[in-house]
Amino acid sequence: MTMTAYILDLCNYTRYAIKELLDNNVGIKLKSINSESITELCHRSALTPPTLVFINQSSFCPSAGENKGNELIKTLINKHPRTLFFIFIANDNINFHEFVPIKNNVIIASKLIEISKIETIIRYFIEVRKWRVDNTLFGFSPIRFSKTEAEIISMWMSGDETNDICRALRIKEKTVSSHKINIKRKTRATNKQAIYHLITIADSLKADIYAN
Repeated sequence: MTMTAYILDLCNYTRYAIKELLDNNVGIKLKSINSESITELCHRSALTPPTLVFINQSSFCPSAGENKGNELIKTLINKHPRTLFFIFIANDNINFHEFVPIKNNVIIASKLIEISKIETIIRYFIEVRKWRVDNTLFGFSPIRFSKTEAEIISMWMSGDETNDICRALRIKEKTVSSHKINIKRKTRATNKQAIYHLITIADSLKADIYAN
């Protein structure tokens, strides 16, 4: 049985690289199809549910000028819980080489991620069709932030300094620093710019990344 993969990324190099990856993925027969827009992607997915979908952040975030893109992507993801969605960060210049699951079937990744990691993720997902809730390298639960971490992220990404965050939340500087370290650990990011893109994508998709 041939599995289907859709690619929504205007970069020809990215399309070629993904197709090469899928073609050389031993033991997995995947038919890759390019899509030019979110609307086309949704239409194709309704006709033939995909196993994998690769999407560039610029295809649906508000900055792309397609305001309805967020809603279409969210609906698509919800309709296809057994499809694995890779969302690539649009900024190729950030120092981020990892991936972060934000839902059971949605992964945010940098285009700088190692090909071998993507292949391992694909194999793992196709085999178990969900992320196990454990602490292994490729089987951890979707990212979650505590209430305090969420508040710090909001202020930090808005440009507030540590002292401002301390005063607003009435916590010590050491506590803020500790939370920032934990945020970086959870996102696997070492810089604010990468965290900003991860949070922007997660918020755009209304991913449940914050604890109640």
